Amino acid sequence: MTCVGYGQGFSLNLTVSDSLKTAVNDAFIILTNADGFSQTYQTNTYGKMSANLPKGVYRLEVNHVNYKPFSKEINLSQNSYESILLHFDGNQLEEIVITAKESKGLITSSKIDRQAMAHLQPSSFTDLLELLPGGKAKDPDLTGTNTITIREFEKPTGDYNTGSLGVQFMMDGNLMNSAADMQVSSYSRHTVGSANTVTSRNTTTTGIDMRTISTNDIDNVEIIRGIPTASYGDLTSGLVLINRKSGETQWQSRLKIDGFSKMYYLAKGFKVSDKWDINASVDYLDAKADPRNTNENYQRFSGSVRSTAWLNVGNNHLKWQTNLDYNFSMDDETVDPDSGYAKVDAYLNKKQYVSLANNFDLKIKNGFFNRLQLNTFIKQGYEDLKQTKLTQLSGPTSISIATEPGVNDGYFPELTYISYLKTEGRPLDMSYKLTADALTFTGNISHNIEAGFDFKYSKNNGRGQMYDVLKPPFPTMATRPRAYRDVPAYQNMAFFVGDRMQYDFENHGLMLYAGARISKMLGMPDAYALGEKIYAEPRINLQWNAPVMQIAGKDLKTDVTVGYGMLYKQPTLMMLYPNLIYKNFQQLNFYHNNPDLRYVNYMTYVVDVANYDLVAAKNVKKEIRLDVSYEGHQFFVTYFNEDMKSGFRSGAFFQTFYYNRYDASGLDLENMTQHPDINDLPYEQQYQFLGFSTQQNGSRTLKKGIEFGYHSPRFKSINTRITLNGAWFKTLYENSVPYHEKPTQSIGGISFPYVGIYKNDDGYIHTGLNYNCIVDTYLPALDMNLSLSLQGTLFFDKERSKRIAEPYAYYDKDGNIFEFTEADKTDLYKQWLVRNVSVTDNMATNYTFDVVANLKATKRLYNNLKASLFVNRLFSYYAPYKFNGRIVERNFWNEPYFGMELTFNF
Repeated sequence: MTCVGYGQGFSLNLTVSDSLKTAVNDAFIILTNADGFSQTYQTNTYGKMSANLPKGVYRLEVNHVNYKPFSKEINLSQNSYESILLHFDGNQLEEIVITAKESKGLITSSKIDRQAMAHLQPSSFTDLLELLPGGKAKDPDLTGTNTITIREFEKPTGDYNTGSLGVQFMMDGNLMNSAADMQVSSYSRHTVGSANTVTSRNTTTTGIDMRTISTNDIDNVEIIRGIPTASYGDLTSGLVLINRKSGETQWQSRLKIDGFSKMYYLAKGFKVSDKWDINASVDYLDAKADPRNTNENYQRFSGSVRSTAWLNVGNNHLKWQTNLDYNFSMDDETVDPDSGYAKVDAYLNKKQYVSLANNFDLKIKNGFFNRLQLNTFIKQGYEDLKQTKLTQLSGPTSISIATEPGVNDGYFPELTYISYLKTEGRPLDMSYKLTADALTFTGNISHNIEAGFDFKYSKNNGRGQMYDVLKPPFPTMATRPRAYRDVPAYQNMAFFVGDRMQYDFENHGLMLYAGARISKMLGMPDAYALGEKIYAEPRINLQWNAPVMQIAGKDLKTDVTVGYGMLYKQPTLMMLYPNLIYKNFQQLNFYHNNPDLRYVNYMTYVVDVANYDLVAAKNVKKEIRLDVSYEGHQFFVTYFNEDMKSGFRSGAFFQTFYYNRYDASGLDLENMTQHPDINDLPYEQQYQFLGFSTQQNGSRTLKKGIEFGYHSPRFKSINTRITLNGAWFKTLYENSVPYHEKPTQSIGGISFPYVGIYKNDDGYIHTGLNYNCIVDTYLPALDMNLSLSLQGTLFFDKERSKRIAEPYAYYDKDGNIFEFTEADKTDLYKQWLVRNVSVTDNMATNYTFDVVANLKATKRLYNNLKASLFVNRLFSYYAPYKFNGRIVERNFWNEPYFGMELTFNF
C-alpha cells in the first residue's frame, strides 16, 4: 500500500474500484491544496492508497488510462476513508466481453474468461458449453452424468461414446485422467426411483463427468475444437485447458440458488511475500433431480490450496506452482416411502480424490533452450458404489456359485432376501510432462520449437465388485466378484516435437506449425495387439495473414488458416480388461418336498470377453478457417471434416456350449434316502448357441460442419454489443465393422443355429443448424450488465441410415461361414436371418425452427456486493413439423427456469 507521512497530520485511506467491483491498481492520485502543496500517489494491487497529510482542504484527482477522470474536494480534519468509483470510458467498455472469444491464431479454439463465466452464472462446467459455436443453454441435470460433445449434436446411443471420451481435460497444465475408472455396478439393471439409476451415472466409457468441475475457481478456459499442437495427445475430439486463479485477491464469496441446486463458494488469495502467493478456496453444491423429491440427490465439495512462488536460479527465473486439491462427489438415491414398495432399495455412489501437483517453469536467459517446463501430478481416488436391493423370487429358484468351469452343484436361495452390493475403486493416476522451448532463426524465418515427452500411469488398486454370491441381486448373474487390483496398469509414453515458423513479407505474412507425436502403450500383456503398436500423429496448421486492405480509410484484416491432424485415443482399463462371464447351464433340477433331497446340477463355462485385437481409436481432422476484422467488427467461419472410423463400441460374438440334460422321471420319489446321482441317470446332450458383448473398434463418427460467428464493437451511444454465433453440423454415426446378429426364434425348441453377418446396424444421420444471438448492454446509470440471448435451432433432421435386411454371409454353430443366397430366403431356418425392416425404420424426422429467449442481469448493489439473475425460456416457440404427411405440434415443457446469485468481495 502506498504510504507517505507528515508530522501532526491525519491519515487518508483511499480505495479505488470500478463498476464491476474490480480493484483498480496503478491509478494515479494527485492531491493539491491552496498552499501550493501537491503530491502524486499510486494505488496498489488492491486498489488502495494511504497517506498521512496535514489538516486542510484538498483537491483529489484520480486518473487511469482505461477510466474516466475523477475529481472532488475533501476536507481533511480527521482520519478519513474514501471509496472512489471509476467509470469506464469507451475503450474499457470495449474490453467487457461476456461471451467466448474466438482465437485468431493457428489453432481453432474458444476462450472463456472470468467475466464471461460470472455473467453466465454456471453451476458446473457443463454450462460453459453454451458459449461454443452451436451451443445452447440447457437446464442443469446434476443427478446424471454430464458428458461433453464438441462439433456435434447429442450422440444417439452409447456406441458413440468415444466422442466424449476423446476430449482431454487439463487443469493448470495437468491431465485429468479417467483411464482407471472402473466404477461399474455388479447389477446395472438395478432401479431405485428412476429407470436408469445405475446406467445414467456410469462414466467408464464416457470420460470426464463435467458435474464434478466447479467453475468458481477458474480464471479462464480454452476449448480447442481444432488441431492442437503435438504436445497434447491421447485425444480425438478436442482439448479443454483450464487455468485457475492465482495471486493476491480479496476474500471472494458466492451464493447461487436455482430451482435444482444451491451453491456456496469462499476463496482468498494471500500474498506471503513479494515472490510468493497462496490461494485457498472451498466450494459446495447440493442438487436434486426435482425440488419436490428429496430421494434423488447429488452433492459436490471441493477444497484447494495453491501456491505460486518465483525463485532465482542463477541468472534464470523459476516459477514453481504447487496445488493440493480435494474433491468429493456423491450420487444418492433411495426409494420413495410413498411408492408402495419396501423401504429397502438404495443407491449410493461416492467418489473422493486427493491430488498433488508440482509444476516448474524455468525461463533460461542464455542457452539454446529458453524455457523448460516440468509438470508432475499424482491423484489418489477413493470410489465406493453401494447398492441395496430387495430380491423376491416368484418360486423355488436355483443358482450356480461356481467360479471354475465344469460340472458343479447348485444352490437354492431363500425366496426373499436383501442383496448388498459394493464396488470399491482406488484409482491412482500419475502424469509427468517435460517440455523444452527454443527460439531460433533461419534467415528471416523465426522458429519457435517445442520438444519433450510425457508419461501417464493409471492403476486401480480397489477390491472391485463385491457381493454375497449366496444372495445375488438377480438369480441369473453372469459375473462373479473380482478385485480391480489384479488388473494391469495403464501406461502410456509419448515423445513430441513441433516447430511454429513465422515469416513476414512486406505487407503480409505466413505462420506454419508442423509437429509430430509418437506414443506407445507400455506393460501390456503379450496377448494384446496394442502392446506392439506405435502410433505416429502428424499435426499441421498453416495461416496466411493477407495484406491489409483499406475501405473508407479503415483497415480490413483477413487471415486464412488450414489444418490437418491425426489423433489417437487409447482404450481404458475397463475396455481392455472386462470381467469374465460365467454361463451356467442347468443339467438337472430336482426339487423335493424334503429339503435334504433337493438337488440341482450345472455345467459352467467361463467366457473371456476381452478383445485382444482392440487398438486405439483414430480420428483424422481437416479444417479451413477465415477470419475477418474491420473497425471493431470481427467475423469468422470455419469448415471442418473429422472422420473417426475406429471408435469404441460393444460388439457381439457367438459361441456354442454343450451340456447334458438328465432325466429324473424314473426315480422312486417315495423311497428316496439321498439326492439323485447324475451318474445313474439317463441324459441327452443339448447345446446353446449364445452371444456375448465385447469391445470393438467398430464405430464410425463422421463430422462435417460450418462454424461461424460475428462480434460487433460496443456501440458507445448505447453501450451495446451484438454477438452472433452458430454452427451447421452434419454427423454420420454408423458401424465400421460387420454386424453380427442371431434371430431370437427357436425352431423345435432348440437354440437357433445360425448367425447373420450384416453390412450395417442402425445408423444415424443428424443434420441441423444451431444459432445464438446475444445482445449485451452496460447501463452506467444502474451499474448493470444486461444480456438477452435469442437462441435455438433453425432446422434439425434426424435420419436413419438405410438398414439392409439381408445378411451378406452367415455362420453356423461350428463356426463355418457361408455366403447368403436367394435360396436361403426360403430355407426353414435361414429365412429368419432376413431382418424385419419397416418403412418407418428409414423414415426421417425433420424438425423446423425454434427460438428461446434467455435473460441475464448483473448489478452491483453496494461496493463489493453484486447480485445476478438469470431466466431461461423467458419466451420460447417451437414450430410444428411434418412427419409421414402429418403435422406434429411440439408441446414442450416451456415454463421459465430461473435462479439468482450473490457475490461479495471483502
